[in-house]
Amino acid sequence: MAATIDAFMAAAKAEGEARIARIHLLAKRLWHDGNLLPGDLQAKCKAAWDIIARDIGSRVVPLVPASDDRQVTDVIFGSGGFSTGAFQAGQFKAVKQYAKNPPVVLAGIVANKGKAAGCNASVVASDHGIPLVELDFAAWYREHVDKAERNPVAASRYWFPKDDPARPDQGEISRRFAIRQDQYHAALGERIAKDISLPIDIASARGYSFQFCSAMFKQQERNPHVNDTHPADLTFVDPDTKAKLYPGWQSGAVQLMMKAKHKRFRGSLIEVGFMDRAEQVDELDEGALLAIGGGVVPGASISCTADQVQAAMKLVDDYTFCAIEPTGLIIAWGITEDPVPVTFQDVNGHDVVVRQRAVVVGNEIRAGRNAWGSDFDADIQRLESFLLKK
Repeated sequence: MAATIDAFMAAAKAEGEARIARIHLLAKRLWHDGNLLPGDLQAKCKAAWDIIARDIGSRVVPLVPASDDRQVTDVIFGSGGFSTGAFQAGQFKAVKQYAKNPPVVLAGIVANKGKAAGCNASVVASDHGIPLVELDFAAWYREHVDKAERNPVAASRYWFPKDDPARPDQGEISRRFAIRQDQYHAALGERIAKDISLPIDIASARGYSFQFCSAMFKQQERNPHVNDTHPADLTFVDPDTKAKLYPGWQSGAVQLMMKAKHKRFRGSLIEVGFMDRAEQVDELDEGALLAIGGGVVPGASISCTADQVQAAMKLVDDYTFCAIEPTGLIIAWGITEDPVPVTFQDVNGHDVVVRQRAVVVGNEIRAGRNAWGSDFDADIQRLESFLLKK
């Protein structure tokens, strides 16, 4: 059985590497000679978005605004081993090998844990020679809230399932929320502004364990775009409530898909909203779906655990998502200003229409169950044809 699992993981690795290589091939054609600027590429997209806007009744705006004045900036946020963050940082280095003026620059690393707590953010920052902003939450909590608390993360937890009997009352949730979002993140934001001199355009959440909020970026004129990799297929929604069927953390989301008897397990790249009010605590994994992975199919002959499926999905899907920003392709992503009808699916594959902001990639609406990446080979080819068309 071990050899079968090994073969399954090797196939996932090979598939992911092939997809990433294809993304870099397109990026090399775009940026190699240095003549194309991010603002030029986005201007091409905006012209197409204006046409789409007339058809759907909503203006389409860039997910990440780009100009010819400066490079787009990206900062990677994480909390744990930083393996995905390290991989994405490596993609920036790969782009530098063929692009005279990389469209996106990695401006820093941010972590809410220190190396002593098992977070390797400092290692990644050192390896790439970029600024590190590190403020260990547990140490901060003991200094500013309760020096005797043994588990500050648990003591400040404010998200619980609505039917969880251990869920605190709203007053306690609000108190905990204020500690993390209003106090801790304000302190972290001050360090970000001090140590990362450039305005941040993209915040890549790669295993960051807290919700983002405006307090983290109050020192700059506008909040950055934030996205996160999610270990489940978020094209599936409840037909009645319209809520995502597979929210949650790490292998917990995979377990939900297993319970629902799915055969293919796909990861998602999602827009992350800012959680600035305690009333928002139940709005997890509700951002726009930016891309969907190809996923993995373990097959009936393999008895995979949820952890093993998640590990394979990371190789195929998460790592592919990690190439979209460093290569500058994210500049071709737009989103409607207003909610419009977007088609998702229920667990049986039937259409479920949800009104939300729709994602546009290049010159096509790619939202809901039709998110970019649902047919990777065709999707990358169509995007390439549009972006390179004279």
